[in-house]
Amino acid sequence: MPLVVLLILALFGIALLLGAATYESVVMAPNYAREIPASVDTARAFLQARTPAHYFRVISPITQLFLLASTIVGWANKGTRWSAGAVLLLLILVDLITLLFHYPRLRVLFKDPRPVEPERLQRAAREWAQGNLVRVAMLVAAFLGALNALMIAYARV
Repeated sequence: MPLVVLLILALFGIALLLGAATYESVVMAPNYAREIPASVDTARAFLQARTPAHYFRVISPITQLFLLASTIVGWANKGTRWSAGAVLLLLILVDLITLLFHYPRLRVLFKDPRPVEPERLQRAAREWAQGNLVRVAMLVAAFLGALNALMIAYARV
């Protein structure tokens, strides 16, 4: 039963990540790319107290811990072990892509001193939005993988 609880918590964490990443693609990305550089200046002014990174940097590691615990607790069950372990690796890959691909573009958009030339801002916004769709797809795969692990674990209870 602890395995089922851990997997439900991991699934909930993945759902939180997926929802936030989808929101960024549907709501935030189109606003960043509209009427550059004014849109970026507005976003810079708005995102002073908190940014999406504050959210993802909390939810992602907690979710990964639940998946690591699920993998360890479910080690005796080969199906659960491989499903939970694969989802854990997928979430680590999502974080690596975020660090290596998304952060440099977000730095151009929101951290580099202004004025950054509009073409560079437009390219960074477009690449970030396209990369975020990849991240959303990976999170959908992680959600389905965690759901599979949960179904395998639940079948054994």
